[in-house]
Amino acid sequence: MEEKQTNYTIGECVELPSKGLVYDTPVKAQVELRSMTARDEMKRCNPSSSNFKTIADIIEGCMIEKPAIHVYDMALGDYEYLLVKLRVISYGDEYSIDLTCPYCGKPIDAVAHLDDLEVKQLDETKFRDAQSITLPASKKVVTLKMQTPRMLDEIDAKSKEMKRKFKTAEVDFDTLIMLETVIDTVDGEKLAGAKMETFINTLPAKDLLKILNSIDTLNSMIGIINKLPVDCDKCGGEVEAHFRYGQEFFRPANI
Repeated sequence: MEEKQTNYTIGECVELPSKGLVYDTPVKAQVELRSMTARDEMKRCNPSSSNFKTIADIIEGCMIEKPAIHVYDMALGDYEYLLVKLRVISYGDEYSIDLTCPYCGKPIDAVAHLDDLEVKQLDETKFRDAQSITLPASKKVVTLKMQTPRMLDEIDAKSKEMKRKFKTAEVDFDTLIMLETVIDTVDGEKLAGAKMETFINTLPAKDLLKILNSIDTLNSMIGIINKLPVDCDKCGGEVEAHFRYGQEFFRPANI
């Protein structure tokens, strides 16, 4: 592990939504982050590498003590939580939002607060139950892994490669590769290569839907809930806005 950083001025201790309990390697739940520097920002703006990898490297570089696993290999819920917290520490929690009020129909120019975002914490029992599913048609028992930023990059890269090789294939390569990355075991056996592909391709449609729904459930068990309450500046009505990562996230207009 790298030596602990000491040359920072703004820092905050946060707790991973997963509490570090969803990984094969023990990971500390408490993480101390420092604010981003100009170099971090210039690294973020470099278009030469994967966005997920770049942001994961920046988050990890802003950790006072390095985690047991790379942020790139953390569950998406932990990754997104750390990203939001890093933004708050670096630029503050004010977040400008433009939307239309559903009550008066007028455009809203409001400032929401990222610290108001709810965070779903791990329920370990529910998580363990959701990891292992029995398929409704074949009755096979499948264990699943939470998706990580690295997985998303691998899915994107492999899917593009497959689409170039097999331009006329009538296959959803994104789904195929995603399933290959998240299925851990089938009836206790780890499948790979052609064996895994055959298993996926011959799945009954009902079983496929069960797996897809279970992946969504597993990924949503921890992390930021992307809803922000804002007040309409025209009629005063409270509106629930959906938080999105726009330009305002790293380039807040109020600075």
